[in-house]
Amino acid sequence: MNTINQDMFLLDCPTYEDYLDTFITLDDQRFIRNIRVCRMLVDMGYRSKTEIYSREEFQQHKAAVEESLWPIKKAPKIFSDGMKSTDAVLIEMAARERPNVQKMISTIIFLEHRLKNGFMVSGYIDYEDSLHLANQQAEGCTDWSAVFGERIKLKPKRSDLSYYDWLKKRVSYNESRNYIVLHDLKNGLIFMHKGDRKKICMDDKKLCSENVGKSMQCSQRYGLVTFYDHVMRKKI
Repeated sequence: MNTINQDMFLLDCPTYEDYLDTFITLDDQRFIRNIRVCRMLVDMGYRSKTEIYSREEFQQHKAAVEESLWPIKKAPKIFSDGMKSTDAVLIEMAARERPNVQKMISTIIFLEHRLKNGFMVSGYIDYEDSLHLANQQAEGCTDWSAVFGERIKLKPKRSDLSYYDWLKKRVSYNESRNYIVLHDLKNGLIFMHKGDRKKICMDDKKLCSENVGKSMQCSQRYGLVTFYDHVMRKKI
């Protein structure tokens, strides 16, 4: 039995004194006849073989039980709030952050990055999924606060929807929280949204469903970046 299960009875104890009272026996009340003395003996560990929590520990353990039963849903952080950058690409990303977090749109970002060896890597990024991982502080997540603060540069990663290494001619594909990667002989690379099952085709001449918009933005820092904005039919 884990600590949370052992501490479930704390929910029946509105105060620390109520908690101490759970260890007081009828014999204690009969012979000592002073509730304050009884509680003091419990607090000192004379009336139980189990560990007796201090007042602070009681509050901490009770809060842990309550959190396990009724977890508090924290609002996701908006990393671009207060952004001071004038970079055109970052401004476009900032404008899309809140709608993505609120699942009004689902944006796929395509960008290229030149490595120190002169060769390029490119990739398609599920923007909302990347923001979600950053909010969860997942291992290997993108530090979006640093991106919007221009302390680091957004780069494609092998864990993104699609990643292509131009030197090694290697490509990798990964399913995300929002998209399934499909390969079609006629239409090429396709991302299908898990929510409404609409498809986004990366071939310009066959650009997917009517609720997908494509736009481009260029800046000195990022070069040409493409945004595929999938307008949600319904909030999921």
